[in-house]
Amino acid sequence: MAKKQIDSIMQLPVMPLTIEDMTWNKTGTWRLLTPVQQDKTAPCRAACPLGQPVPQMIHQLAQGDPAAGLALLMAYNPMPGVTGRLCYHPCQAKCLRKELDQGIAIQNLEKSASEADGAPVLERQADTGKLVAVCGSGPAGLAAAYFLGLAGNTVTVLEPGEVAGGLLTQAKAGQLPPEVLAKEVERLTQVAGVTIKTQAAPSFLAGMDLVLVDAGAYAPHSAEAQAVNALASGGPEPLVMDADGGFKASQVAHALALGREAANQAQAALGLPAVFAQPELGPVATVDDLTLGFFAPAEVSEQAQEEAARCLSCGTCNLCQQCALSCPDACCNLNEAGGTIEIDLYHCKGCGICSYECPRGALVMENQP
Repeated sequence: MAKKQIDSIMQLPVMPLTIEDMTWNKTGTWRLLTPVQQDKTAPCRAACPLGQPVPQMIHQLAQGDPAAGLALLMAYNPMPGVTGRLCYHPCQAKCLRKELDQGIAIQNLEKSASEADGAPVLERQADTGKLVAVCGSGPAGLAAAYFLGLAGNTVTVLEPGEVAGGLLTQAKAGQLPPEVLAKEVERLTQVAGVTIKTQAAPSFLAGMDLVLVDAGAYAPHSAEAQAVNALASGGPEPLVMDADGGFKASQVAHALALGREAANQAQAALGLPAVFAQPELGPVATVDDLTLGFFAPAEVSEQAQEEAARCLSCGTCNLCQQCALSCPDACCNLNEAGGTIEIDLYHCKGCGICSYECPRGALVMENQP
């Protein structure tokens, strides 16, 4: 059979190409499945007693913005410099990076974020006109005061002793230097507009709308505990925070979580909305959700920014744009203003390549129009 001859006058191109704009051809109508960004919960965050957004905080450190990382932490935790030194950090045990080389030094990164210059500006609700007294300045009492202050209440922490901190003042100086504790307490009072009065007198409770007692801040039957009882007896029926058996210094995150929940209970007693609501989190990411071959092995670094860059951002989009690079129809685009990946559904055919190539498992294919 003779070969087909092509008239050279036609001047065919060496490869197929489209000369004009094809955006009019809305091939998204072919789609059966739709790529949807669906962040999963990183196992480090799931293990944190405070539910802190650990991957997002680490991402800010990797970007060289520790102040933004600190702001993320202080929306959940009023004392990240304390937890960054004392907490037993169950988050590190769950880090999936260890499946590649070594886990992320999350505790050191939290401490590094806490040392950012200045205090973050968090949104404080409008003044409620409510006067609240918190008796006891242990971590639970300080956390309750912090979140009640952010809720717009006028909060005063009453400490019978000379120094605020409760059980934190008993931590070994090598773990928590007194100057660090003082800085953490000062910052939380600044952010939430809280006042701390040491060696407080019982008469101060007169006229308070609510009294919250941090019973765990004092040893039973101690002089301090008697002083707290005297303080509480001078005002309205108090709400009492009490954890069976108390907390060790390494359990400080649990104490802070207790205080945060007590703040919600106090808000309810005042007829006000909850001050803190844990956001609804997705399923916990597993190693099967990750493409470990996408990441290069790297040793643990003492430099915060370098160590933060090792984080896999498990199950969470960190705008690596691997989806955009792999999409054959250029349907995955970075929205720089919103800091998100947007899918052009007019032209996306639902091939699923973007989902397959996402190294963090943050894009899934769903049966959507």
